Amino acid sequence: MAIPFPPIPAGTRVKVQHAGRPLDGAMIGRTGIVVEASDYRPDRLGVVLAGETQARWFAPGELEVTKAVPLLPPERQAAKLLRALP
Repeated sequence: MAIPFPPIPAGTRVKVQHAGRPLDGAMIGRTGIVVEASDYRPDRLGVVLAGETQARWFAPGELEVTKAVPLLPPERQAAKLLRALP
């Protein structure tokens, strides 16, 4: 059994795009930041749009990444490059 994970991590800057579902036309093209991405609900992401304080929920397909953040902190990424100890 595979464990699903959110395709877009928290902290990523995104832009709302139309993805086939009914979506408020005023939302399309607005930018925001992902504030909640849960392993338990990988099909929805909490995004705070520019100029708002409340999070809105979007499907991953409705969001276009404009500025990605690394999945791991820099110190963990550097540790992955080191040789494993016996």
